[in-house]
Amino acid sequence: MQSLAERIEHFPDPRALIFDLDGTLVDTKANNRRALFATFASQGVRAEDMPSAPEGTGFVDWCALLVAEGLLSPDVSVPALQEICEKETLRTIREVRPIEAVAEFARWAERRFPLAIATGSSLAIVDPLLAATGLRRLFDVVVTRDQVANGKPAPDLFLRAAELLDVPPARCVVLEDTQVGLDAASRAGMSAMDVRPYR
Repeated sequence: MQSLAERIEHFPDPRALIFDLDGTLVDTKANNRRALFATFASQGVRAEDMPSAPEGTGFVDWCALLVAEGLLSPDVSVPALQEICEKETLRTIREVRPIEAVAEFARWAERRFPLAIATGSSLAIVDPLLAATGLRRLFDVVVTRDQVANGKPAPDLFLRAAELLDVPPARCVVLEDTQVGLDAASRAGMSAMDVRPYR
């Protein structure tokens, strides 16, 4: 299998790289699921009753899905629930580890491209997570779900990252590990690399 550094050479004139965070740069799956289930359990929603959602769905979008399914009240305080989820996530954040092949690529790329993170997680989680894994210094820009109107598969996160990097979307390459993220990159007019084989 080609390395990520070898694969980037096949893209026509890339000017910037935009990384998803959860599942791409860091292995947060177990941590995030534990926090999500604990949060919704506080509202009487059992894990076994929760509908399936695409991998990569942000917390705000999870709440909207559960309201639509009748599992959460329409007048539920999403900010209050998000605060609970963030506290649950932060309790075990030091257990999270980088996905080494992608993190190593980011270290290589940092000397060659402007780099951004565009993630469905909130800033309250992302800052401590990047600090705990030592990855923050690599990135010029960090865009989180609370900074845009729509989460993935909408293109908002990636377009905002490109805007802050001052690079045209067509010259950005996205690194992603979910179909909703790859769809968002496509809708943003960006090329993308699926990093799932490198996990």
